[in-house]
Amino acid sequence: MANTPNFKQHFLLPAVIGAGLAYGAFIWSNDNTAQREQIAELENRIVDLELLLSQKEDELQDARFFAAGSLDSFEHTKPDANAATPAPSATQSLPEPAPNKTLVRESEADSQQLLRDLGTLSDRDPRSFSEKATALLAGNLNKDGIAIVSKSVFELADNREILPDYELESLYQNQSNPDLKRVIAQVMSTRGDSRLLEKQIARSQTNLSSDDPAVRQQALVELGKTRYASAANAIAPLLQDSNTNVKLDALLALKATGNQNHLRQVEALIDHPDPAVSWLAKEVASSLQNLSDKARTQLAGADIVAELPVIQ
Repeated sequence: MANTPNFKQHFLLPAVIGAGLAYGAFIWSNDNTAQREQIAELENRIVDLELLLSQKEDELQDARFFAAGSLDSFEHTKPDANAATPAPSATQSLPEPAPNKTLVRESEADSQQLLRDLGTLSDRDPRSFSEKATALLAGNLNKDGIAIVSKSVFELADNREILPDYELESLYQNQSNPDLKRVIAQVMSTRGDSRLLEKQIARSQTNLSSDDPAVRQQALVELGKTRYASAANAIAPLLQDSNTNVKLDALLALKATGNQNHLRQVEALIDHPDPAVSWLAKEVASSLQNLSDKARTQLAGADIVAELPVIQ
């Protein structure tokens, strides 16, 4: 690390010396009011420079930490010690602080450990999957908790020993988050039982008749996430909705769930007077014409992955 730039020597000290000389010059000014204002401005600039130096030193400490694990990468990216270092303007805004990479790595490690705990049968923890998942969500009712349990459910889709069907149904009944319930229902469908998925579709479908366009749009989004042809049958009538935004969301939802059986209904909108509707209808029709009339009547793993909640 001998070549690491010394920011105190090359950056702060020249700026402080220059500010000091300017400070002395202003002492002899005859205009006392202007002198005080200019001195205050110089003092503020010095404080800014000190803050910038502190941040640069923090960044260097972070660089040294990562160099221990990847010296080659550091050698590739470090600045040239022989190159001239331009002095930034003292009035420039300070850069945003970099994210704490150590905390990010710790968070990722915690998430992986939680996934392992959920997906492992152990004598040290005799609880069932649904009991462990319920306990996790009880103490972690945020998006990450939902995302971790959802991912674990998906990863155990083929493991009926750790996650039997009755455990899935129990978890479905005891949770209210729509994303988690959808993933559970989708996994059950891949196992040959689509009852929960049909129930999920029927629940969202009731909101398609709402007088509020925003409610209809949200229902279309939820139906689109199922990636299931049964949902497309509920979505298709909304292609004729009087609200343009609802019509557009119906097209998007149909693109994610429909097949050739829904092609004609989409093609009817290609000549729609609204250019946004017409353009999207062409896109959706192009997508659906490549699918058979049996497409999306059975879910695949890729369908579930496409809509899994993301672990932050």
